[in-house]
Amino acid sequence: MTILKYVPFVIISMLVAIYNLQKLKQKPSITAGIVRLSFIVYAISVFYLIFTPGVYSFGSELYSHAIHIGYAKVIMTPYQDYGMQGMLNIVMTVPMGVYLYIFGHKDRPLLIEVLLIALGFALFNEGGQFALDQVVHLNRTVDIMDVIHNAAGVVIGFYLMSPFSLFLKTEKNDLQKSKF
Repeated sequence: MTILKYVPFVIISMLVAIYNLQKLKQKPSITAGIVRLSFIVYAISVFYLIFTPGVYSFGSELYSHAIHIGYAKVIMTPYQDYGMQGMLNIVMTVPMGVYLYIFGHKDRPLLIEVLLIALGFALFNEGGQFALDQVVHLNRTVDIMDVIHNAAGVVIGFYLMSPFSLFLKTEKNDLQKSKF
């Protein structure tokens, strides 16, 4: 039964790896290849943190407002904890914002588009945990603040890349022709 809990992580990781390895078959430049390979490592690392059983908590445990929906423990009251866990959620998703910037289309997304993509990524993380709690009982906590922190990290990462756009000009076409 324990091995079954890792199957979704393995499937999602394989899909991301296969997709990106297919992109590498287009013979990108060395830099684009390194970026694509680093994305595979990053995505699998994040998927391991969010889609495998375990308790990763670096803040105070304020579950007094947690409710159980099916098998999932859900915290729907925001701003219960401003601790290290929130900062780590932001740090974890900053690279996703960087990859969004690098793999973005020729015309950079507008602020509203970046916000919607960031929210979608955050909802995928927490929604995936919730769904997998129901199906394979991951024993993870779904927290509204994780959604907010994950989305914030993506937005921060995206806009941190803006000053570096001049350095990416030479690789821009190669990175973007194999759109993400």
